[in-house]
Amino acid sequence: MNNTTHSNLTLCKLSTIALALLPLFHVQADEFSYPILKASQTDFGGVGLMQMPTGRMAPEGEFNLATMYNSEYQHFSASVQLFSWLETTARYTQVQDLLYSDDPTFSGNTKYTDKGLDFKARLLEESAWLPETSVGIRDIGGTGLFDGEFIAATKRVGPLDFTLGIGWGYIGNSGNLTSDKKDLNYNCGRDTSYGGSGGTVDYKRWFKGCAALFGGVEYQTPWEPLRVKVEYDGNDYQADFPVTRGAINMPQDSKFNYGLLYRATSWSDFHLSYERGNTLTFGVSLQTNFNDLRQIKRDTPAEEYKPVAAAPMSNKNITRDNANQKLPSQASELAATSVQEQPVAPIAEKESLKLATNTINAQMLDQTDWKKVAKELGKIAGYNKPKIYLDSHSVTVVADQIKYMDRKQAHKRAATILANNTNKDVITEYRLIETHYNQPITETRIDAGKFAQVATYGYINADITDSTEVSVPMYPRGTLVTRTDEDWLDKLSFDVSPTMVQSFGGSEGFYMFNVGVTGNSAYRFSDNLELSGSLYLNLYDNYDKFLYDVPPDGTDLKRVRTLIRQYVQNSTVRMTNLQLTWMDNLSDNIYYQAYGGYLEMMYGGVGSEFLYRPLNSQWAFGIDASYAKQRDPDNSFGFFKDEHQYDVSSARNFRVQTGVMTGNATVYYQPNWLPNTLLKVSVGQYLAEDKGVTVDLSKQFDSGVIIGAFATKTNLSADEYGEGSFTKGFYISVPFDLMTIKPTQNRAFLSWMPLTRDGGQMLGRKYNLFDVTDARTPWYTKPIIEDTK
Repeated sequence: MNNTTHSNLTLCKLSTIALALLPLFHVQADEFSYPILKASQTDFGGVGLMQMPTGRMAPEGEFNLATMYNSEYQHFSASVQLFSWLETTARYTQVQDLLYSDDPTFSGNTKYTDKGLDFKARLLEESAWLPETSVGIRDIGGTGLFDGEFIAATKRVGPLDFTLGIGWGYIGNSGNLTSDKKDLNYNCGRDTSYGGSGGTVDYKRWFKGCAALFGGVEYQTPWEPLRVKVEYDGNDYQADFPVTRGAINMPQDSKFNYGLLYRATSWSDFHLSYERGNTLTFGVSLQTNFNDLRQIKRDTPAEEYKPVAAAPMSNKNITRDNANQKLPSQASELAATSVQEQPVAPIAEKESLKLATNTINAQMLDQTDWKKVAKELGKIAGYNKPKIYLDSHSVTVVADQIKYMDRKQAHKRAATILANNTNKDVITEYRLIETHYNQPITETRIDAGKFAQVATYGYINADITDSTEVSVPMYPRGTLVTRTDEDWLDKLSFDVSPTMVQSFGGSEGFYMFNVGVTGNSAYRFSDNLELSGSLYLNLYDNYDKFLYDVPPDGTDLKRVRTLIRQYVQNSTVRMTNLQLTWMDNLSDNIYYQAYGGYLEMMYGGVGSEFLYRPLNSQWAFGIDASYAKQRDPDNSFGFFKDEHQYDVSSARNFRVQTGVMTGNATVYYQPNWLPNTLLKVSVGQYLAEDKGVTVDLSKQFDSGVIIGAFATKTNLSADEYGEGSFTKGFYISVPFDLMTIKPTQNRAFLSWMPLTRDGGQMLGRKYNLFDVTDARTPWYTKPIIEDTK
């Protein structure tokens, strides 16, 4: 039987089965009498059967970590359902019987490691008659070991999930739809080479070469933990990397693959399959859903609303003119000093401020324990070290909100505390000026009368926002009534945090890491000027696997990042930062900073940043520029003086960066048409003096977890850049609010780059003004959406 006849028979059989099942496609399973069939992972990661994908999508926010093992490959994958219609997968694959390179001095006995990225987008949602249909691209950027494309349609019939699809490239290498092309070569004439040194997006070969029909079914058994999979494979494995590179035989004794999936817990699956009629594959996948993550809180109880009762009060006011008159107890101590106090910064109302507004009610000043109020604002409402100003009709609180990502909670708690310590018939407004690093970011004005209605549930669906108005921060009115006699220890801060740096897929070892602790300290000379530093103590690492100081990648770029080995190995304790920073604002919406010193582990220099960020705007615009020099890894306080250096271990010359102007112009955009996303586009010059653009897109889930990816393309060619062709990476940011029983705005940040190369590298900066001004249009401190399930 020739290939054409076999192809036609295969197509005929699968089509006949699909047509026979069409009348049943509208049947719906009784979810109350039978376990629900849920999406599961393929060997490669991503929703599907075993080798073959399906048209199915996981629930939005689902995150999977998986590893699958057989005699040829071991896959490590991470898959996330970014949107209801888009699935993304990052994958490392180790080829069992092939080495990373033929040079033992370069990679030792490390297995050949491939990196891949997959996308799948839904075209049609499932309906009574139509299947869920998706299109996908596997291994979109890399060396092309598994690159392929597909269109798959999946329809559920009771406990059965049927899939029929067409694959190209790796997925369709059997060529049962293109048997005439299969005679050309095992790839049906498809160009399987990769551009540059790998990592490029070879879109020109998409949906070309061999094409094959594939299909399968997944069955949910009556026993809920167990599922069965059967698939018809579209690949024939003649073009697999072990076959073409290592002359290793990968016979296919059967076109059908069979698998079992056992769901041990709600977050773990075990996989076992028999593939190609001769190969056992087993693995495990772990899953959670970023939209569903929550943490039970044991917060400090909020105060009950018990406002001060109305009482006759003196109308005597204190102004700058009469501040030196004798006042009772607390009032006399504070008024003489606080009228001289400078507010947080010269902001909107400074020019129009009149001395006559610095008025306070003397009796209220003396009756209220403002020190106690300040302490409660910090402990109960999360306003750290608040400054409190009092005038004839309002109380103003100036402080950093460090506790609540849901600012409605902070506002309500603070307003309750202020109401319980003032007379609402006299004090008609509470003003909360939120700062960050002592810079005024937003102002929330709370109407005391309206808040009284909210606090006492005076009407249906009363909400704190009914009494608040958020605006550009104004100059604090009145007199400072909290003490300002801080000593130098009050201006010093210190913290210690665990630190872990890790990398995957390197030539010396698949997984390399170091763990330690970082001590950070800062001394604030004023609201604008700060001296800060960081020390890192290395506790453990496996960097002894490093076989060289300078990677032999064949490029001639200055070693702006690839000298990392010398920095992490040379000392147990290292100074990662020591800098002086000035931060201020030019107008209501323009912030700036200037900095100088040892800016990061590898660089020192001076620079500045400006940010234009209107309140509650989707857009922000920033520009930064720095002059940087590369630090000498053999001297904690020194810098490289000579551009040309010599590596004794490899007997090779290399270059370093002895001075460069670097910086970027950046646009920040939070689009309403793509909710819960942030797009950052930066254009500028990088550390290796290459020029280009960086695109960064991130998605935030209901729990506050952020997943992001970035890519940088510069004027370096793929050959000049080296392996990977351009800089790219991924990151995840997890709010500590999900890990602690006390509310907090802090976050943990973990990044991953497939490779570290010298092109497209930005200078590290301690502060980023977009982060500092986050409260203007919250992103990192966006409220966690309450679970309604």
